[in-house]
Amino acid sequence: MNTRIVPSTVAENRMIEKKSYYKPEFVALEKERLWPRVWQMACRVEEIPRVGDYVTYDIADESFIVVRTGVDKIAAYYNVCQHRGRRLTEGCGHAARLQCKFHGWQWNLDGSNARVVDKADWGGTLDEVDLSLKSAKADTWGGWVFINMDPDCEPLLDYLAPVAEILAPFELEKMRFRWRKWLKMPCNWKIALEAFNEGYHVKTTHLQIMRWSDDVSTSESYGRHSMFGYPEPSGVFGTGSKRLGTFVEDTRQNLADFYVYLKGALDSNMTDTMMNVAQRLPALPAGTPPEEVITTLMTMAIEEDAKRGVPWPAIKPEQLVKAGTDWHIFPNMILLQMHTNCLGYRARPDGDNPDSCIFEVYQLERFPPGAEPKVENRRNDDIYDKSFWGEILLQDFQQMQETHRGVKSRAFAGPKTNPRQEVPVRNFHRVYQDYLSRPAKEEELR
Repeated sequence: MNTRIVPSTVAENRMIEKKSYYKPEFVALEKERLWPRVWQMACRVEEIPRVGDYVTYDIADESFIVVRTGVDKIAAYYNVCQHRGRRLTEGCGHAARLQCKFHGWQWNLDGSNARVVDKADWGGTLDEVDLSLKSAKADTWGGWVFINMDPDCEPLLDYLAPVAEILAPFELEKMRFRWRKWLKMPCNWKIALEAFNEGYHVKTTHLQIMRWSDDVSTSESYGRHSMFGYPEPSGVFGTGSKRLGTFVEDTRQNLADFYVYLKGALDSNMTDTMMNVAQRLPALPAGTPPEEVITTLMTMAIEEDAKRGVPWPAIKPEQLVKAGTDWHIFPNMILLQMHTNCLGYRARPDGDNPDSCIFEVYQLERFPPGAEPKVENRRNDDIYDKSFWGEILLQDFQQMQETHRGVKSRAFAGPKTNPRQEVPVRNFHRVYQDYLSRPAKEEELR
């Protein structure tokens, strides 16, 4: 990364409009000018493996039926009956036809109308094209299905550039859900995202992690999107922090302890293979250099995964550095990719309530063929339930809630983002404000 660090000015520090976090007029602008114009992740391809499988995706006032219509074809229809406007589906399921539960009208998977109850009553005045379900754009990348309401939108891969190219070596499309969780979070959706798209908070919010690492993150914007990473680590992972007095030269036990901790505190950014292999590190000879301990860990993990039918993707060192740690894909998707797993976040508005959002967390992983687990999306709105969420997420949740409360203060003028470590926060608002400033199209005002 080549982020140029320059002193931020007062004007730059005030570029984030704090009212966008809590004023209802911003919710209205988002519904009119943001959500109808962006590519947004709706679901994973694995959720709709058979023709007729569907997932209902809700965003603001709109709802979509994302359905597999062919072996290699996925469609997205506005989830609204063309008779009286009732929504056709909720949740996920399987259907040979889509049916309205109000009056029994039906649609084929290609969106054409299949049945109007007592159709003769209309005396031949119904227009078949008008009866069809209305479509949104749908496309896939990395194993996700994206939708876009704008019929004139740019292609998905153009919208995602250069994220898709940079993350291609990780073969995200070969990963599957290991677990999924969600809740209604007492904060605005933008605050929820911003808690996870910078590494500046780690040394305070997650102080316990300083036992293993004390790196300073850097961050960079890529058009709409942004990322942060650790291209210049202060030491080998596992050696800890010199400034906090947790530095160690023998990392064998330290790394073994880290993966046990991470399993209980987050159950992500790792696999069980990594945790189990790490427990063998203390058997290495005393005095093994930290670099060699890390190399041994990776080598053993690759070997163990290969035995169970999970090959690691061939990622070059320079590709790892360029990919960084954490990507914010505009508008509302966060990814933390690893060789064989990926931690993901998504935040969406909770109706018209700017003080709440739907927040989702999930772990993707590579599995042996046929060993992919069947995963439910579990809900728990208790932001203090450590046994469900783990220590690390609970620490983030407290910051999200209290930040949302604090930004409303008359004594707070707006965020002052770190010009090195919080570029994603500032870049997000730059793009966000650009979308909100664009005039609405005539068809969007109907």
